Amino acid sequence: MLTVLIPRSSRVAALSVAIAGASGVAGLLEPVTGCLGLVLVVLVAHFFDRSFGRLAASFVSLGIAGTMLTAGHPPLSSGSIGRCAVAIGAVWFCAELVSRRPRHIQRPDSTAHSKDDDFDHKVRQALTASESRELIREREAQLNWLTENVPSLLWRTDAHGRLEYMNRRTEDYTGLRFEELRARGWLDLVHPDDAPSTLEVWEDSLASGRPYDSVHRLRAADNTYRWFQCKGTPMRDANGDIVSWYGLSTDIHERQLAQEVLRTEELNLRRLVDVLPAMIWRATPEGKVDRWSRQMLAFMGKTEQEFDGEMLLRLIPEADRLRVRSRWRQAVYEGVSYQDTYQVAGADGTLRWYLARGEPFRDESGQILHWFGVCTDIDDLKQTEAALEQREHQLHELIETIPAMLWSNDPQGGLTYINRKIVEFVGLDLSQLAGAGYQKTCHPDDLNTMIQAWTHSVETGEPYCHTARLRRKDGIYRWYQHTGEAMRDADGNIVQWYGLSLDIDERKRAEDRLRHTQAELARATQIATVAELSASIAHELNQPLTSVIANAQACNRWLAASPPNLSEARTSAESVVRDAHSADETMKSIRALFKSQSFQKRKRNVKDMVLESVRLLREDETRQTADIDLDLPDGLPPVFVDQIQIQQVLINLITNGIEATENSGRTPKILITAKALRDGSVLLEVADNGVGIVGGDSIFDAFVTTKSTGMGIGLAVSRSIIEAHEGRLTAANNQGYGSTFSVVLPVLSEEAVYPDVEISGAASR
Repeated sequence: MLTVLIPRSSRVAALSVAIAGASGVAGLLEPVTGCLGLVLVVLVAHFFDRSFGRLAASFVSLGIAGTMLTAGHPPLSSGSIGRCAVAIGAVWFCAELVSRRPRHIQRPDSTAHSKDDDFDHKVRQALTASESRELIREREAQLNWLTENVPSLLWRTDAHGRLEYMNRRTEDYTGLRFEELRARGWLDLVHPDDAPSTLEVWEDSLASGRPYDSVHRLRAADNTYRWFQCKGTPMRDANGDIVSWYGLSTDIHERQLAQEVLRTEELNLRRLVDVLPAMIWRATPEGKVDRWSRQMLAFMGKTEQEFDGEMLLRLIPEADRLRVRSRWRQAVYEGVSYQDTYQVAGADGTLRWYLARGEPFRDESGQILHWFGVCTDIDDLKQTEAALEQREHQLHELIETIPAMLWSNDPQGGLTYINRKIVEFVGLDLSQLAGAGYQKTCHPDDLNTMIQAWTHSVETGEPYCHTARLRRKDGIYRWYQHTGEAMRDADGNIVQWYGLSLDIDERKRAEDRLRHTQAELARATQIATVAELSASIAHELNQPLTSVIANAQACNRWLAASPPNLSEARTSAESVVRDAHSADETMKSIRALFKSQSFQKRKRNVKDMVLESVRLLREDETRQTADIDLDLPDGLPPVFVDQIQIQQVLINLITNGIEATENSGRTPKILITAKALRDGSVLLEVADNGVGIVGGDSIFDAFVTTKSTGMGIGLAVSRSIIEAHEGRLTAANNQGYGSTFSVVLPVLSEEAVYPDVEISGAASR
């Protein structure tokens, strides 16, 4: 375009620079409008004299400045003012360069001119007129080229809006010739949805003479629509009457689509903000709330007109208002994130807790443009927290006041908490009991077993249970039952141990008294039983024994006679034998009476029976000092026995082994082993470190004992029970010291199916 507009003058270079610079500055505006404005300044200033060119430049520069300062209504800044100044200067410089200067033709002296001078003057005048006409034709050609090739739709109508002219770009875009478009009317190209509003604006401009400005869609030659911004300005005559309208339609399709996308996103964002279950707000850089969401208005029962920047603060209780205001102002002053929790009164006057958060929104230079914040309803959370705090307080008071000692340990067994009862009992706090400090509170006789039990539970994760004596702060020991359970996470890993220690001292003492009483009663019962049994046996044996004595005495008399009466003596001897057999039958009947017991036989696990027997024995305080070792392999075959009777035998054998170490100076040690034999039986052995056995197999006879307090019937009854189960019970001394009792029980056959049966001991014999 510069190549066409450059005039044939000595100011070609300067004019090119001026137009290029001014066009660059005008590029800050809408591209087509800016270029046309500068081109019109250049043409008008060039065709008229200097003063008129400056006047045109003044009006155009003012128009450029006004457009730049008001386009889009941006806030004034040093940058926009500076661009206006540069644009004004460029327009004035362009007008100064291309304005026509008055030709100063030197007037010849009237006294000195000649005919040649007159001829030259006429020639110059003719040449000047010819140059002017040529220059006008050149300028018209340039203006026509510009209007036809400008990248916009140029048009002209008469004062009534009838189309009089359109440029080539308009024909190319619409695909219609001037005559066709004039016949149809240019409104035929407007999109049906935009036609009513476009026509209304156009008719308003025609009627009022105000400039025309409309944004609508125009149909192209391919029947597609594109967005255009159409502007029109009326041209008036000397009387001010409108003689025609000049307009420019600029393609803004991409810009309009982008704006539509932005409007859609803004609408969606607004909808999102309005439906979020929170109060969302915006504040100025100074901290005054100027925008708010619909949820916020609904909660407060206010309309947009009623709401103001201080409304939220006035709904906060007066007791908290000053604190909330101070924290907000502090955050605004420092430009940092804001967070606070307070109550807000709703439309119904109900106070609800809210968590308020605010963040500053900054530009590229770091200046705060706005504050954006959200108030989240946490009233339910606050009520839950209050309930949890109350329950936590109640639980804490429960733990501290419960009549028991509560404690907790970490996964490695280290003490982490003790309640007030422990502190009051032992007189030591957590720091004094941590590590190995707790050991000083345990009775020396119970310390090792307690440590072993606790270590076993920590290593295996099994529940902890142990009975030990603890020393009170006054030095008195009391019995406590200690139990503990492991708390695990979702993966089964131990995260904490919780334990309870119950005072069972009174119960233990009562058990001791009961056990002593039971022992005394048992002894009295045994004595009474033996006395009654002795009387019964004496009664049963008295008659045959009396007959034996009488017949024996008679025999002696018959033999002492002179001569001896052998026949009568033989008869008396035979009577003695007969009465002796009668006494023997009586004894067999009594023995059979002892063996007449009933057994409830079932399929039993040998290992479980032994463990249960040891557990029952451990409940006896007098037996707890014994060291009992077990060698019980897994996989032992089951046996078909009465578990109670077999456990009675095992307890009797273990008790005899423990009592066998009395007065020996040795700590009782018992070893219980079990193994399967090839003959289809199971061997149980109970070995002790006592004084051994005396008398061999006679110890299994009734009323045979080596103990000062025994009655001598325990082993006899035990052998009777084992034999009733078709087993064997034997005894032998160990090498060195001690003895071993062996119990052999038949194995339950895999093919046999035994129901639970009751078998008489006598019948089984």
